[in-house]
Amino acid sequence: MRVKTYALLTLILTLFVPVLEAVELKYKFLPGSTYEYDYTVTESSKVAAFKTNSTRSPVKTSQKFTLRAIDFQEGSYIIDVIGSGGTFRRYIRENGALSGAPGETGQSVPFLLTFPAGDWKVSERHQIQQTLTAGATSLPATWNMMLKSVDNDKQTAEILFNCTFKLPEDRLRRKEFAMKGRAIFNYEQGVLQQAEWVSTYRFVFSNREVAVGRELWLFEHQNASSLTLAANKD
Repeated sequence: MRVKTYALLTLILTLFVPVLEAVELKYKFLPGSTYEYDYTVTESSKVAAFKTNSTRSPVKTSQKFTLRAIDFQEGSYIIDVIGSGGTFRRYIRENGALSGAPGETGQSVPFLLTFPAGDWKVSERHQIQQTLTAGATSLPATWNMMLKSVDNDKQTAEILFNCTFKLPEDRLRRKEFAMKGRAIFNYEQGVLQQAEWVSTYRFVFSNREVAVGRELWLFEHQNASSLTLAANKD
């Protein structure tokens, strides 16, 4: 009797508890609104040559920037990015991809993930090809993303991501880049609330002796970044 009562109670609770099996993630910038972000980067590096190691102490810098939504035209949001380096304009599609950057491109590009189209299920993985810009260099990159969890009460989605791409190398020189992080996206408001990611660049110079490779010099640079939505003003 207890088993039947428990099963019936479980069924009733299941019927009344909302379950979100899938969610569509897309940006919903409201024209006339501003989105203020706090952005922090902690940089560290090290150099190794033969048996000598040198490490640079971490350096932390912080800045603020604002996204000002101007309009939505032809499938893209017109956004002014306002930061310490000035103001520049971006055209951003609903999935986060840049569709245009007229005039001054600027260096302080806001962090925006590009989402897959359609509904996205928890634990489902997606892979997107998108160019990654580093300084004056643009390289084709592969982004791997997974929807880790959905909070129905807060209307947020947690996304895990990493980025990889191929760097030129030869028998003596090897270059490696890796980026990994997580983001919290408010799917109801259509804005990124929080993100943390770490990017690491390694350059290794080796000496090849027949079939044996010996590392002679190594340089490694790491950036630990965090981004938080500080204010959303209409």
